[in-house]
Amino acid sequence: MKKKKADPRKVEVLDACFALGRACNLVRDGEDAKRYFKRAKEGYEEQLGPGSEKALQATYSLIMSTGISRGEKIEKYRALVEKMVGALGEENIVTLMTLNSLGSRLADNGECEEARKVYERCLAGQEKVLGGEHKQTLAIREYSRDMKRSLEKITKELRTVHGI
Repeated sequence: MKKKKADPRKVEVLDACFALGRACNLVRDGEDAKRYFKRAKEGYEEQLGPGSEKALQATYSLIMSTGISRGEKIEKYRALVEKMVGALGEENIVTLMTLNSLGSRLADNGECEEARKVYERCLAGQEKVLGGEHKQTLAIREYSRDMKRSLEKITKELRTVHGI
């Protein structure tokens, strides 16, 4: 089956729709942001395919703007990361951005060990793609250290208080 060629004009309109979603996010208009991101996602999937970088980035933005529970967001990010790794690769900046968000959600949820592992995975990719001294790489490195410190503190408290 021959794949339909994307219409550049439609993709340009979808890019504008995605930009409107980002603008709505900036002014805290969540409902409009969701609507624009959803439209961009659906259009990109139709024009470029569901595994395209633009479709996956719109999916990421849609998850971010959706008022769902922390646990649901974590599950959606996990699924999206796996889809991104398969479609874009581990060392794609959009994949790495999503890994970072997954790490943040896990940390917010108190899942420090898993957050640390996700941050380390993200850090390895950031170092390859952006270099060791890039500000995003340095920030991820600090998040990873914070998770390690938190785990060490929790372990120490458990041993001291509960004898574990």
